[in-house]
Amino acid sequence: MHKIKLLAAAVLALSAAAAQAVNVNNNITLDGDAESGFSAGLSDPSGTLVNHKVSGLFTDTFTFSFAGGALVDVWLNTSASATKLATQQIVFTSATLNGVALQITNPYELGGTVFRGAELFEVPTSGTLQLIVHGYAGLQGSSGSTISASYSGGLNLIPTAVPEPGTYAMLLAGLGVVGFVARRRQRKG
Repeated sequence: MHKIKLLAAAVLALSAAAAQAVNVNNNITLDGDAESGFSAGLSDPSGTLVNHKVSGLFTDTFTFSFAGGALVDVWLNTSASATKLATQQIVFTSATLNGVALQITNPYELGGTVFRGAELFEVPTSGTLQLIVHGYAGLQGSSGSTISASYSGGLNLIPTAVPEPGTYAMLLAGLGVVGFVARRRQRKG
């Protein structure tokens, strides 16, 4: 009897693990230039919106490479018919960009559509960026059902200026002049 219960628990655990939503992992290329900035839209590897076809928990990871320093803005958006939340809903439970948490916005309904989102603005960063999005597709607690839920999002990078060596030389020369004038005034006074 004990072995049957143990076997049943193992089968249940394995089937629950298989019924989770499929996670998205994607390396995304930034478009733009250092003059006007860089941007990218979030997508799955096929290039479409981030789609989840099975209900359940998910962790989606997006990686962006950028050489240099920048201020970064990130946002996530989703919407679903208020009458079809079981098959269209995405709920963000948390999201981070290189460990900095995005602000999850409160859901609101407008014209029979429920809107959700997350955002983060003007975060200084450099190098490889990793956006990790946690949430669930469909109704909370459901898993393994066929659904069609998606979300979109984007990322903007504004490169930060890196001073040229000549700028540092001018700064040091200016400080030297200020020191010289202060010393000269001290001797006169």
